[in-house]
Amino acid sequence: MPSVSAVIATFNRAPELRTALSRLLAQTHPVAEILVVDDGSTDGTDAMVRGEFPTVRYVRLPHNAGLIYARNFGFVNTAGDYVLSVDDDSWFAEPDGLARAVAYMETHADVAAVACNIETRDGLVYFPPQADPFDAPWYVGCGHLLRRSAVAAVGLYMPELYRQGEEKDRCLRLIGAGHRVVALPGIMVYHDKSEKGRKPGLERFYNHRNDLIREVARCPAGLLPWRFARSWIGNSWKNLRHGPRLTDLKVLLALPEILRIGLKHRAPVSEDAYRRWLHLSKTAAPLSTTVLSSPPPPSGGGSGRGPAGIHRTFP
Repeated sequence: MPSVSAVIATFNRAPELRTALSRLLAQTHPVAEILVVDDGSTDGTDAMVRGEFPTVRYVRLPHNAGLIYARNFGFVNTAGDYVLSVDDDSWFAEPDGLARAVAYMETHADVAAVACNIETRDGLVYFPPQADPFDAPWYVGCGHLLRRSAVAAVGLYMPELYRQGEEKDRCLRLIGAGHRVVALPGIMVYHDKSEKGRKPGLERFYNHRNDLIREVARCPAGLLPWRFARSWIGNSWKNLRHGPRLTDLKVLLALPEILRIGLKHRAPVSEDAYRRWLHLSKTAAPLSTTVLSSPPPPSGGGSGRGPAGIHRTFP
């Protein structure tokens, strides 16, 4: 049986983490190891994990280093054939979810990562659960399974991203290396999206900043001027839709840092791979959103229209 390591990064969400661990331990496919990487919590997370989940490995980082550093730490300090990533407020909706994800990857050797379907507490489901698997441009951090050998070959997340956007960069690298990223709509992960630690202004800044860093680092030279400008304008428009913000000014001030980080990690993929990734980001999920209630659509990559008539972007 292939071995699975699970990595959960957490920060000051002890009650949510308790639920996530309990649900993970109830999966029918045994998890060889669970590593909780605590990014400097001060809410008693350490006592809860050590007291209630003695089989779970727990590491508390000495300071808040960011979600991406914590996920990198978890990857290099586990050994399973597959690495499962769920958030501290997410879990499989069904007890055989992990087993079915592993089974799919075992029979599809060219697949480096699978993106699970995501249902959020506001009633949004990313894909119709009955849809067939399809190639996707990226996975979502709160519910995905990685093939360790493929990820090890393309490298860890850029730690300078700190938070957000790391999935896009890694999946672009995986596709550039000839692998596939596949969405599995029938495998649901419930994201009980906690508001603890979420700051919309900060999220908008990092989304904008990290998209630009990714373009500098991965975009082929011939496409880079157009894609850099397109990414800047697109994110600025999203920020404007949320009302007057200082995000664009902060990004402008961060431009030297953006260029420095992007050039430090510059390893562009081929133009064919990059164009394929762009095509997937625009077309992979049209007509693929089920809305159980009527929440406002989130922001993201390529656009589509869900069956309920709500404009939707790929998560």
